[in-house]
Amino acid sequence: MTIKYGFKEITPSNWLEPDAVLKGFVRMSQGGELRSITSDDYLHDILRPEFLESVPPDVKALFEVARGAMIYGYFFYPLYTLATEQLFRVAEAAVLHRCKDLGAPKSKKTFQQMIEWLIGEGVISGSAKPQWDAVRYLRNSASHPNSQSIVTPGNAIGMLEKIVRQVNTLFNGG
Repeated sequence: MTIKYGFKEITPSNWLEPDAVLKGFVRMSQGGELRSITSDDYLHDILRPEFLESVPPDVKALFEVARGAMIYGYFFYPLYTLATEQLFRVAEAAVLHRCKDLGAPKSKKTFQQMIEWLIGEGVISGSAKPQWDAVRYLRNSASHPNSQSIVTPGNAIGMLEKIVRQVNTLFNGG
């Protein structure tokens, strides 16, 4: 396998092969034995989180792009990073939708202003502000990179689960 930039360089002969980097990730069984994480494990973990029915279809569509990229990270490891970056956009789109649904003033244009407005309206709890601020910070960092970052599959899947939970709270019961 050709490694030029710290990750798999795709060639006509390797593009459908699992990324060898993933061989380094393992799971521990309840009995304490280590085993490689399989493609089915990744697929199951990535497909498990779901949005509530009340989440707008276009937010769900953005999410499916992120989820699809994450699934194909099995073949090209950096896709976990791109998928994670897309998840930040999903969260922002969800916040924008909720603000529009609730009639937020047009002056609430930035992600930060919209989060703060939703907190003021009681849609986002004050205790959830640090998590939303973290998503906003990570979205900004991903949108203005200085260099290529790489997110591990576990971190990517963890972020996927967190974003689903956060977005669901925006549309839960209202």
